[in-house]
Order: sequence, then C-alpha cells, then structure tokens
Amino acid sequence: MKGKSKLTDLVYNRNTKEDGTITRVYETNGAAMYEVAVPQNRDSWTGGYFISDWAEDVLQFSTNEPLRVSRAVHAFRAY
Repeated sequence: MKGKSKLTDLVYNRNTKEDGTITRVYETNGAAMYEVAVPQNRDSWTGGYFISDWAEDVLQFSTNEPLRVSRAVHAFRAY
C-alpha cells in the first residue's frame, strides 16, 4: 500500500483538528487509510495516546512543534 504519507509522519486531521503520528498504512476499498496515534494531551505524548483511523484526504503534515519534540523524547510505548 502506497499513500502520500508514511509511517512515523506527524500529521494533522483537518476535520477533527487533531495531530498524530502514523503507526500503520493500509487500504480500504481502494483508498489509503492511516492508523494514527493521537496524544491524549494536545502537545505532549506523556499522557499516553489513543489510536484512530484517518482517511488520506483529510490529512496534511503537522506544524505542531511541541508535539514533534515530545515524540522524539517520549517514543511510543504501551500504556
């Protein structure tokens, strides 16, 4: 499956106004879909995260710098 985004990209969902990191890319009915880790706290991964499925057409690259820095330090671990 090839989409515009790739694993670990930090993306922004224009519909939900949330940022998250792509954890899986898959296809549904010919459309690219992304499993995205969405932080419980808007600008930090320290509070854990939820998993959400996002369609490619609502995504753009995120400009949330605090979340990008927090991601580098925190790394994804199970809660």
